[in-house]
Amino acid sequence: MKSIIVLALLHLTLGCSNFDVKSYTTTNIALATETAVLVEFTSDCGDAKLSAVVDGEVLPVYSAGDKSMVTVVKEHSQLPANTYTVDLYDEAGIVAFKNFAKEGSGDAPKAIHSISVVHPGVSKEGLPIQSEFIVMVVALLVWWGANSIKAKISE
Repeated sequence: MKSIIVLALLHLTLGCSNFDVKSYTTTNIALATETAVLVEFTSDCGDAKLSAVVDGEVLPVYSAGDKSMVTVVKEHSQLPANTYTVDLYDEAGIVAFKNFAKEGSGDAPKAIHSISVVHPGVSKEGLPIQSEFIVMVVALLVWWGANSIKAKISE
């Protein structure tokens, strides 16, 4: 019986070795009210239920088909420019992590995979003035020019 459990644990550990990762972070402060960090990945973990830990916060991993995703959304001030580590755990690993976080003693459990996401921070991109203002000024200049030409013709 013990050998079956050891083989099952070994399969879970060795079965999650191939990860293909893509990530996205919010960078334009004018287009977003909050900062989002999205990590999408495919893995060979099969039907293993995964959880993620980002800065000590346990998050669910959403799966759709063969792709999985972790999302963190917080205020801009709570997710400053930094390199964030997304640690992925299977069911047994997340239970061990929660026990470690509650007790605070011993060694932290090892994640089955760690993903580093570089977030450059949010900033105002583009022109220093809004494009609507530029369009309004151009429209007023066109109107003024047309009105000036009309006044000269009417004289």
